Amino acid sequence: MGRSPIHWAVPAALWFMVLSLAVAISLPTERLSRRELPFEKAVSTIQTRDTEKFLLRIMPLGASITLGYKSTDGNGYREHIRQQLRYEGWEVDMVGSKENGTMYNNVCYPSTEKSRTRSNLFQHHEGHIGFRIDQIAEVVDKTIPKQPNLILINAGTNDAIQKYNVYSAGTRMNSLMTKLFNEIDGTTIILSTLLPNKKEPKLVKAINEQYRTLAAFWRAKNGRVVLADMDSFIKEDQLVDGIHPDDYGYKEMASVWWAAIQVAIAENLLQEASDTAVNGTISKAFEKSLDGNNSLADPDLPAYSAKAQPVLNGGVSDRGLGLVWMVCLQVGVGLVVMTL
Repeated sequence: MGRSPIHWAVPAALWFMVLSLAVAISLPTERLSRRELPFEKAVSTIQTRDTEKFLLRIMPLGASITLGYKSTDGNGYREHIRQQLRYEGWEVDMVGSKENGTMYNNVCYPSTEKSRTRSNLFQHHEGHIGFRIDQIAEVVDKTIPKQPNLILINAGTNDAIQKYNVYSAGTRMNSLMTKLFNEIDGTTIILSTLLPNKKEPKLVKAINEQYRTLAAFWRAKNGRVVLADMDSFIKEDQLVDGIHPDDYGYKEMASVWWAAIQVAIAENLLQEASDTAVNGTISKAFEKSLDGNNSLADPDLPAYSAKAQPVLNGGVSDRGLGLVWMVCLQVGVGLVVMTL
């Protein structure tokens, strides 16, 4: 028995809706500006600042790569980027609810050096093994009271590995960033793309496309956001287990972070941290006694030429447009199947 006209009309109408959505998303930015952009909420306004260097209270945020898993000293990229910043003259206080690795802070808790213990000087972080973006968003409340003025986010690898709603990873990341901007006044976020991944390379690529589009949206609205393009620099042969980089790969990550921080400096995005009972910095002499001259010396990071920051073109970034069409196509196919 043949299908009735109404049976074909329903999927046809659904297809029309999906295609209309795709066309609407690809319209110029001026057209989109008349209504709320997908990632427009709670964007911080860029303020100019003096070029004088000040304390960077940094929250490394993510999963096992942020923790430094598979690095020989447990520091991962964190020691390298800290050393680069110290070499350039910045005071550094890395904050978080977790601690591991061998390097130290140069921020004093409490105020006198004699009364400090080794734990007072640990480099802290928010790197949680196996955590997805939504799980990271649940634990970040532990460190928000520290009010970091710089947040380094590398998260989403586990979303890809676990095949967890991959095509809405950008939405979850946007929710996390919105939360951080809402609760930490004047902070700057450096969002990194995911490293290459041998287990789920296509899904990692899909998430990276979303992150580039997400960064472009925030930057278009003067958000304190910089993209750190990791996947264009770290290569698959530097992954010791198909996921985590080797020691040199972690050092290359620091190069990409440093390039992104330099963009933030050049664009006057960084702002002094609010006072949360930090009692000063330790002396350089005491700092040298902790780990020799390493913390103040040039870390000799691998040479890296940063890519241009993503921009909006026709309402979405060029690389993100293909992903938008892919999602629309999948939604359309799913709707049609449901009606047949």
